Amino acid sequence: MGSEEPPRPGPDHPPLTVRRWSPEEWFANELAWTGLVERSATDALFLSWDWLTIWWQCYGPSVGADPRILAFYRGTQLVGLAPLYCRRLVRGGFVPARSVQLIGLSWRDEVPLISEYLDVIAAAPDLEQVRESCLRSLLADPDWSEFVVGFTSVAASWRDLYSRCASPLGHYVREIDSSTAYQADLSAGFAAYLRDLGQSTRRSIWNLRRRLAGFGPVQVAAVPPHEIESGFGELNRLHQLRWQKPAFGPRRLQFHLALAQRLAARGELALSSLKVGGKVVSMLYDIRKRTRQYNIKMAFDPDFSPQVSLGLMHLGFAMETASEERMGSYDFLAGPGRSTDFKRLLSQKRLELSCVQMLRGAMVTSLYRWGDRVRQR
Repeated sequence: MGSEEPPRPGPDHPPLTVRRWSPEEWFANELAWTGLVERSATDALFLSWDWLTIWWQCYGPSVGADPRILAFYRGTQLVGLAPLYCRRLVRGGFVPARSVQLIGLSWRDEVPLISEYLDVIAAAPDLEQVRESCLRSLLADPDWSEFVVGFTSVAASWRDLYSRCASPLGHYVREIDSSTAYQADLSAGFAAYLRDLGQSTRRSIWNLRRRLAGFGPVQVAAVPPHEIESGFGELNRLHQLRWQKPAFGPRRLQFHLALAQRLAARGELALSSLKVGGKVVSMLYDIRKRTRQYNIKMAFDPDFSPQVSLGLMHLGFAMETASEERMGSYDFLAGPGRSTDFKRLLSQKRLELSCVQMLRGAMVTSLYRWGDRVRQR
């Protein structure tokens, strides 16, 4: 945890009470959930009601999970949510675990979609207190052996909190699976952003537009709501050309189609095509929340021409439009590029993400401590 202590209960800051929502309460409380996210200090996309509810509908049953939505109140006011679930699994092929995780991730399971920036949901003044209340509620429940907060930018807060709240005997915490998320700063406008880039990167996303036009008329267009399904079809087609597999298999496609339709109705979907000479050569799937635009997936024709980088070109068009429409940042999320670290080259800000695995129980903690010591030799 940081040096700042969370507010202590008192007359002006009464203690939190916690109540577990049933699935029916969760599904019926979209407005309350969304209102809390809007005033929260945590991520507006990956912790949104839409993202987590559709994730659960697509993946929850297949992982055999039991939802455990913890709602935190100060008096009658909802001030925090911990969207958790619990499932049984086996780690390392032989260690049985009763795992509690945040909805949006099934850690080290390749099938479900991965979400980033995971945390509890709360406004800044309440955030540390909600985290602590969440953890203490879990520690009072004997029915789990690991609690995982995955791909979070606040791993240190969870790690230190667990070390402080859990008794030293039979508890162990690990911070692992590091990655880096990259964000471009568009707050001063697209021209200022371009000036801040290296010469080669600026050339790829801006200066070569004239060369691209030499292949035919260039058109960048938003995909209208009634063409979302065909837009994802084009995205899958182009991804198949480059990676020999579609961008989204059946279940992920189901997730993104359901999400995109909801987002489009609120003007938060930024699915766009890049056409050259009337042919779709690149697709870009972005989502807008608050003043941030998230790059979810992109695909382009790898055989178009070695003289231009269609992917970088399309990103340049998307960032220019995002800046014009008052987006202050463009988030490339985590994960490396195939041949170049283009996210780093396009960004001014980076966030370190990692997963925190909080363990308890004499046998499981001993096994993990021993395994970590062996790996460190």
